[in-house]
Formats: sequence, structure tokens, C-alpha cells
Amino acid sequence: MRTYYCGELRSEHIGETVTLYGWVDRRRDHGGVIFLDLRDRSGIVQIVSDPQRTPDSYHGAEALRNEYVVKITGRVTSRPEDSLNPKLPTGEVEIYADEIELLNAVRKQLPFQVSTADNESVREDLRLKYRYLDLRRDRMSRNLQLRHQVVKAMRRHLEDVGGFIEIETPILTRSTPEGARDYLVPSRVNLGEWYALPQSPQLFKQLLMVSGLDRYYQIARCFRDEDLRADRQPEFTQLDMEMSFMSLEEILELNEGLVCNIFQSVKGVELPCPFPRLTYAEAMDRYGSDKPDTRFGLELVDVSDLMKASGFKVFSGAVAAGGIVKILPIPGGNDAISNVRIKPGGDLFKEASEAGAKGLAYIRVRENGEIDTIGAIKDNLTEAQKQELLDRTGAQPGHLLLFAAADVTTVNKTLDRLRLCDR
Repeated sequence: MRTYYCGELRSEHIGETVTLYGWVDRRRDHGGVIFLDLRDRSGIVQIVSDPQRTPDSYHGAEALRNEYVVKITGRVTSRPEDSLNPKLPTGEVEIYADEIELLNAVRKQLPFQVSTADNESVREDLRLKYRYLDLRRDRMSRNLQLRHQVVKAMRRHLEDVGGFIEIETPILTRSTPEGARDYLVPSRVNLGEWYALPQSPQLFKQLLMVSGLDRYYQIARCFRDEDLRADRQPEFTQLDMEMSFMSLEEILELNEGLVCNIFQSVKGVELPCPFPRLTYAEAMDRYGSDKPDTRFGLELVDVSDLMKASGFKVFSGAVAAGGIVKILPIPGGNDAISNVRIKPGGDLFKEASEAGAKGLAYIRVRENGEIDTIGAIKDNLTEAQKQELLDRTGAQPGHLLLFAAADVTTVNKTLDRLRLCDR
């Protein structure tokens, strides 16, 4: 029987006889002594087969190749001082193999080498075709284990701290109005009728609240028949919760505690709690988005009051029509962003156009503090207005100021997209 997983062995196990199962990650023949890296889901440990110390296993070790599945029994020993491997959790020990049993051999060439795939460019279609090999890779294995640890931390916190109970809701149900199209499953026993796969458990969790089960959660599978996007998939999993008799503050505290617990349990990272909070209005005003990336600044600056009296009709006209004028100040933008990118045909102009803007106005702050632009902006600003622009935006020499002038929605959408470019 297996006594340990490969990645569990440490110096305190020295002297024990252990039985391991796993895959040969690498095989090295060093002048008669054969070294194997044995891999399972927990990690890698080094196996040694020496014709003098372990003659019974030596011929078996000679025949092994990468990705052979083996059972190995041997004694845990300390590695020599000059062969310690600080990169591995098991780097202080090695196993002298008394017995090697081949469980499954590789009979033909592999489409890619698992042990080196992370450092090589392997086509995605090839990885998906041989998914069982792809999932053996360290990176993919760690992703799956990380997901498991996150879900485990969620369950423990919600149940032990929050008093929630986990309930499974139906997958085959009737169609309900949601934000996307449904996936349909024809009914065999009711011809012409069908089931719909749930886009979310929304109706079921509301039923549970009315039923008196006031704190419910589920790691829920959801299905939405919509086009692929960066943040959308046809099939995905979400943590779904519903709770009754809780105030806004209690709900925020619950979710902040949940996130803090996940980071502490899984990564050992202690997050400050409570989290910084933004109202919707503040988020839209400062970032132009209700889901801003706050890892960097680049906050928007509203200059509508300053531009309403401007001689530049694009700005004053937008304000007069009930719109706004905002600026996205970009430190170092003079060097990083060329005029070609801002003018028609450039990528920034295209982003602005797709957001609904008719164009992009800009000002560059030069080394002497003078502002430089193309068009009528500079000529229609008084010296006092120019200085006020610099003061409000905190612009220094090297800053690029991108303007958007239109209705509130278009301005926020435009500058939000520009803010996220090159990030």
C-alpha cells in the first residue's frame, strides 16, 4: 500500500521504508547510478537505483522512461550536501529503491514531453487533444489543486462561521427569463417539450428563502448560450449565495470575511479588513466604471465647469447639451503614446470610437510646463484655464492629457477603455 505521496517526504522521514506510486518525470544515468524523478499530484521526489546498494531494482530502473507509471519501495535517506535541491520541498531527501514495479509503459512517442511542456510552446489544440497529458503538467495540476483549496475554504467559512447550508438545485428545469439565451435539452417522454439548463439558480434560491432556509450557498454550475468573451464562457461555476434578514453592512462584512479567509487559508496572505469601499457614483466619477481596476491610479478628472465657458466649441457645446468633459491624465504619456495612436486609424482612436466618441482631443505637457496640442484647444484656453487644468490634473512635464466630451455615459465608457489600454 502507498505510505506517502511523493511531495510529502521530508527530512523527518529519513530511515523509513516507504512505498510510492507515480509517473517518471525524468530519468538520468550518471555513470551506472540511475536517478529518477518520481511525480504524483503532490510533487516530485528523487529515486536512486545503485547497482551496488540496490541491485534488485537496477535492471528495472534501466528500462524506465519518461511517463512510465511505477510502484517504488525503498528507504528514505539524506541527500549528500552537494546535491541538495532547495527548489524542491523534497530536496533534502532521496529514496534508494529496493523494488521497482512497472505498472504501465509508454508504447509510442508522446505528442509532447510533460516535464518540459511549461518551458516549450505547445499548441493549444494539441494540449486539448491530449488533455490527460496536459493535466499532468505542474502548472495545470497546481491550478486544479488551488481551485480545490479555494472551494474548501469557502465551504468551511460559510458553514462554520456564517451558518450557511449547502443545497443542490435542479439542473434540468423550465426556461426562465435571464440575460442570455438558454441551452435546451429535448424531453424524451414529452415530445415537442424541452428542459432548459439554468443560467443561475436565481428562482430556486429565492424559493429557499421563502421556505425559511435563510442562509443557502451552492458551488453552482451555470449555462449561458452566448458568444465567448474574456469574462464569459458558455459553462462556468460560481459561488451562489442567498440570505435573509441581513442588512447591507452585514452582507458586506460576510463577503469581506469570506475573501480574507480564502487568502489566509490558501495563500497565507492577510488582507486588511474592512476593504476600501466606493459608492457607485464615486466609482463612475473617478474611474468611469462600476468595476474599476484600482491596482493603479489614472483617475479621471471632471473639468466640465472649466470648459463650459471655453472658446473651444466641442467642449462648451457638450456641456451646454447636458454632457460633461473629463480628462484622463497619463504620467509619462508623452514618451509612451505617439500622435499616430491618438489620431484616426490609431488604436486609441479606435477604442474611443468603439465606445461612442467622435474623436480624441489631447494636450501634452512639455518640460517647461507649456502645453502643446494640435487643433483649436490651446488657442481657445486662457492662461488661467491652462493653469487650472494643470493644477486639477496634477500634470507634470511629460504628462499626456486625453479629453472626452459628450454625454456622461459615452465619456465614462471612452475614458474607462482608454485607461485600461496597455494594462
